[in-house]
Amino acid sequence: MRRIEKAFASIQARLLSVFFISALLSIAIVFVFNQWLRAQLITEADNALMVSAMELANRVDEFNRSNQQVFNVGSRLPSLVDYLVASEAERSDVEFQTRIRIILDSLEVEPWDEYYILSQAILNQDGINILDTAPENMGADESQTDYFRSAFIGSSINISPIEYRPERGGVYFYYGIPLRSREAPNSILGVLRIQVAIATVQNIILENARGQNVSMFDQNFVRIVETEREDLLFRSIATYTPDEIRALQSDHVLPPLPDDELSQPLPALVELLRHTHQTQVTSGPMLPDGLEERIAIVKLQTVPWYLVMSQASSPYFETAQRQTTGLAVLAIALTIIALLASLIISRRITDPIRALTEVAEQVAEGQLNIKAPVTSKDEVGTLAHAFNVMTAELQLAHDTLEDRVVKRTQELSETNERLKHEILERERYERQALDLAIEHERRRILSEFIQKASHEFKTPLSIINVNSHLIKRLLPEERQRLLNTIDDQTKYIDGLVSRMVLMSRLDSGISPAMEHLPIDEIVRALCANAESSYQEKPLTLTVDLCAPDAWVLADRDFLLIALQNLLDNALKYSDDQVEIRVSSRMESEMLTLTIADKGIGIPVELQARVFERFYRVDEAHSTRGFGLGLPIAKRIIESSGGTIDLTSTVGGGTTVTVLLPATIKPEHRPLLTGQPQSADTSSSAMLR
Repeated sequence: MRRIEKAFASIQARLLSVFFISALLSIAIVFVFNQWLRAQLITEADNALMVSAMELANRVDEFNRSNQQVFNVGSRLPSLVDYLVASEAERSDVEFQTRIRIILDSLEVEPWDEYYILSQAILNQDGINILDTAPENMGADESQTDYFRSAFIGSSINISPIEYRPERGGVYFYYGIPLRSREAPNSILGVLRIQVAIATVQNIILENARGQNVSMFDQNFVRIVETEREDLLFRSIATYTPDEIRALQSDHVLPPLPDDELSQPLPALVELLRHTHQTQVTSGPMLPDGLEERIAIVKLQTVPWYLVMSQASSPYFETAQRQTTGLAVLAIALTIIALLASLIISRRITDPIRALTEVAEQVAEGQLNIKAPVTSKDEVGTLAHAFNVMTAELQLAHDTLEDRVVKRTQELSETNERLKHEILERERYERQALDLAIEHERRRILSEFIQKASHEFKTPLSIINVNSHLIKRLLPEERQRLLNTIDDQTKYIDGLVSRMVLMSRLDSGISPAMEHLPIDEIVRALCANAESSYQEKPLTLTVDLCAPDAWVLADRDFLLIALQNLLDNALKYSDDQVEIRVSSRMESEMLTLTIADKGIGIPVELQARVFERFYRVDEAHSTRGFGLGLPIAKRIIESSGGTIDLTSTVGGGTTVTVLLPATIKPEHRPLLTGQPQSADTSSSAMLR
């Protein structure tokens, strides 16, 4: 390890190492670039091969689509349908048959010669050939064929698998077109069947292959087109068992050849074809015992056939190989040149650095007035100049060191003051947090006191009420006025205690018994109770409830208290003629309940405080109350997920708007029993 450190101790050795590593890095970059370029060249060649293959595949697909359009138009000719629906006697007319055969002959394969159409036929609903341009086929039962079932049952134009039957024209396939009733187009009367020789497709490929190696395989992997070796034509590349061969030959989808001649297995190519959904370019053999080639595979869109175009691998990669060789030679040459150049440059750099090193050693010994020689204007010369500036500044710093110490001491003092200020701020924040905690504890103690005091008030109030009631029964009626006053004041104090207890329970976070309630029924019951029990002033109560299907999730007792408080406020602060309007509506799963009066109103500057506990707008206490009704209503509404808002004008009345989440008729509908109580009596009953 020490020898290695000693060998690389000099700058020259390190520079040579850097140049050498840079050269190796350049070679690596060239190699990566070469690989990328090779991949690009191969990709371009693959794309060109695929484009050529897709052009040929599109020719075949276009041929099938064009014929489907021509045959579909031909199937709509009235004469064909007339012949299909004609009676046996009418069909037997020779002139009628001749005329229909002429029409069938006119359905030609475009743009190729009609020689490739082997026959055209009309099949009735039972699949029986009732007319054929090849008379020997007439009367044949074709009901079990794919082209008949797809056209008649599936109601669509169909191209059949390729059939191999020398007795019927060799190798061919069928078009099946449904013949529809003119009166009921959805009714299929029969099928127009066109028999086309596979030579049509072969000629399309041969005319457009332009000397390229092209093969086409059907759904059973039989070569139906082969441009390179004709002896492989109509040979399967898949391997079948003897039983499979017999079954497929009985269906006429394999050529009638001996087993040893039928198959020329290429398992790798079969797997590639099976896993090709649209297109792919890969490498593989195209011929038995052949070399691996670059092949482009295209699956046709109109029929389950595969077009394969191949090209030999050796010329395929020749351009990329030449590129690789040239870049390798260039990289080696550049490496040698770089090493020679690095040796020369390193010497020109290290000599001034050695001189600068000697000067630096003298400065380290305390000779601050010495200067380094500046022999060039390059980076080394700049370094020598900077070194001279540094020694001058070092001399100046040495002279002014005391001033800098004083300045630094002042900065530390300022930092200390900032830290003290931050500590004081933190202490202030902690005191605020402590004050908040004390306030929270004070409110808890107050709530507990209210609960206990209210309980203590309940017993004497109950005794006073009972004794007052007994005394009223003993005294004559003209002497009961004072007892009535005592009874009223007792109820007033009992209501105050009940509301204080209720407010305390709400502050303590009591869990209400939530249930789905029909809000319109509750409001209607409250309004009916108010109309029957309110006797102080003339009352006009308008009820406009438009949410009969709205149900809210709330505690029934709490909700009755909140709504009763809002209604009591509207009655209490109205003029001599009491006019109140109560309305509801349902919008976007939210219930809006409005209670509007035409009473004395509330000044704008006081409206923000009406929901504060024990606050009353009527400072003169001309009306009775505790200042807890609206705060209690607000806490209950908010515990049900709702909001409450108040708008008012002096002399124009007050409108209270309640928003509550609502649903439409839940499955389990609770029953409401009994009449709504007043806020004081209901809360008292709940607390007891």
